[in-house]
Amino acid sequence: MAKKEAQPSVKREMLTSKPRKKVLISNDFREILISQETSIIEQRIITMILSAIKDEQSMFISVKPPIADSTNKQLSFDDYFEGWAHQGVIDFSVSINDLNPGRKMKNSVIQEALVNMTNINWLRLKDDTINGYKAVPFILEPSWNKKNIFFKMDKAVMQHLLNMSQYYSIKKDLSFNTSTNNTLRFLMWIVKFNKLGGIVKDYTQLLKELFIPLNKYEGHYRFERDFLVRVKADLDNFNDISFNYSYKEGNYHFVIYNTQNAVGVDEKFPTLDQLQIERALKYLKKQRGLDDQQVRVMKKLYEVKGYKELSKHLKRKIEINLKGEGYIKAVFALLEQI
Repeated sequence: MAKKEAQPSVKREMLTSKPRKKVLISNDFREILISQETSIIEQRIITMILSAIKDEQSMFISVKPPIADSTNKQLSFDDYFEGWAHQGVIDFSVSINDLNPGRKMKNSVIQEALVNMTNINWLRLKDDTINGYKAVPFILEPSWNKKNIFFKMDKAVMQHLLNMSQYYSIKKDLSFNTSTNNTLRFLMWIVKFNKLGGIVKDYTQLLKELFIPLNKYEGHYRFERDFLVRVKADLDNFNDISFNYSYKEGNYHFVIYNTQNAVGVDEKFPTLDQLQIERALKYLKKQRGLDDQQVRVMKKLYEVKGYKELSKHLKRKIEINLKGEGYIKAVFALLEQI
């Protein structure tokens, strides 16, 4: 899109929330959602904002042409964004019926969330001018009537929502079905490892990456009961991907799977892939000294990535003296490099 002349006297059309099956989250904003404590109603408002800008986001998703044309220079994201949003703020409108179906929540709860999102400490954006960060409000000047909520968003915040150099999609209805505000935060963390099929994390490191105080839970048992169990149930029921987990010697093993392929499967005859997986697991159990829990981790990885694909990456690439937990860690470390 070519740059446009600034026209201060012309007001840009208001962005309005739209019906969507999925919304897109930029990697910039994904990291913000992990670090920021948000309520379920705030997550719904975020989802509605993302539904309003999805068409704009699509303008910034790079699509490689089949044949490179050296005569047409690709404009940078900064060029596109400057031309698209020359104004300092963007106007939004969100339908209250869409945000609060059946009017189950009190208007005061929604209004509280809106006011909270105008707090200067709601968001922290990188500030290259000082080689640090600055605190900014997520939205500005909220107002409402019986049908709609209105607010503005600063151009600097919009840039984080529209930088689609890397992005993830989630179901729009997820924030309307979750039982805990931790679900979206954990999904934003684990989705980064989706292509790997899973990840191994030290418990304290996991809490650190989720921006959870180390003393919030009385050990990993409480963390599982109060956090992981509820998040997993939400994702199993309302999302495309979910996870299995196990804990051993201070480490959590997470294996990611597609929920549509994880339920209702009742095959009477094993496939060739399944037979190869069973043989590989027996071999690994004996040669690598894996216990039952570690065998289950490897089985899930084979099921997620397929026997042929996983074997190709593992064959002769892990030191022969690594056994048990050491072998499992080496597998995940290898997959992270692919």
